[in-house]
Amino acid sequence: MFFTVEETNLMCCFDTSSRKRLIAEMKSLPINELDDEMAELLFHTVRKLEGITDEAFAQLYIAPDSMMDD
Repeated sequence: MFFTVEETNLMCCFDTSSRKRLIAEMKSLPINELDDEMAELLFHTVRKLEGITDEAFAQLYIAPDSMMDD
């Protein structure tokens, strides 16, 4: 399962030291304070994270788009 650039950038705003910690932090956001687009991005990202194993998560390279090589 691949994450989009937007999903990866969103994950970078949280503690990515473990999949479970990342999911917990993302779910703790007050979703009613987010605009519709951001709430949808958050929802889809969490669903994807819940669908992978800790081992698969450990293999991900999570860095902001600005840090990726072109």
